[in-house]
Amino acid sequence: MQVLSLFDGMSCGMLALERAGLNVRSYYASEIDEAAIKVSACNYPDIIRIGDVTKVSYDNGVLRTADGDFPVGQIDLLIGGSPCQDFSAAGTLGGKPPKGLAGNKSRLFYEYLRIKNEVNPTFFLLENVLMTHASKLMLDAYLGTSGVEINSALLSYQNRRRMYWANFPFDLPKDAGISFQDYKETDPEIYLRYKAEKTGSRIAMWNNGNGRTPHNRSCPNITHSDKVHCLTTKQDRSPNSGLIECEDFFRYLTQAELEQAQTVPVGYTDCVSYAQACKALGNGWTVSVIAHILKHLPKT
Repeated sequence: MQVLSLFDGMSCGMLALERAGLNVRSYYASEIDEAAIKVSACNYPDIIRIGDVTKVSYDNGVLRTADGDFPVGQIDLLIGGSPCQDFSAAGTLGGKPPKGLAGNKSRLFYEYLRIKNEVNPTFFLLENVLMTHASKLMLDAYLGTSGVEINSALLSYQNRRRMYWANFPFDLPKDAGISFQDYKETDPEIYLRYKAEKTGSRIAMWNNGNGRTPHNRSCPNITHSDKVHCLTTKQDRSPNSGLIECEDFFRYLTQAELEQAQTVPVGYTDCVSYAQACKALGNGWTVSVIAHILKHLPKT
């Protein structure tokens, strides 16, 4: 199988293809974030990296990139998750509605659409955030298929509601009943590294274990929770994925806990710092969800 991955990040797509039991002959990855590329390269040194998506085109079986031309022939599978910030409900903070496809970042969806139309892959898969109904209808129309919502909580201990568009049918995964409590770090030599230092903003964020906002939504106390909140690109901020009681204060999720929330192998992001891992994982895919979808690819 020849795969083209746009906005590849740390190559969660390659992880998912392997987990789905699919044979990948060549995997071409477009990505510009240096830390994400480093994670990908540490785990998959043989991936063919093609740089900035805006400089990628396809013509008569040849991928043309800023780094050179690649004769690839037919692309069997196109995957990608274009930047989601302008679609996300987080864009409503401060009373401002999401910009949708008019936003600078979410407009990169058009790059996915352009390359999809140029390549005409046998199959495609696109992931993005839960969005307004109007934005979803626009993407449905552009892609010629209706997006399906899946919460990663079905196959992980992370609440992460996402939309998926594909030109092949797939069903919703069954709830695997995965609890954070079964994965929570219990070794103080490890978790104490992630204990927060007290500052005014962090005291407000913790709010005596009650979370920063009403209804405990922004910085929830997940000490005894079965699920963590959606991974963000930073943990030392509001909102975040949750805070855990630690001695007289709280700690953040460990790097391994973040990896497992995205169903990534423990140690996958060890080649980068915690802050870089937070960003790469927060921007990444829940691998088990993608693998579940890809298992439905028709045999060709």
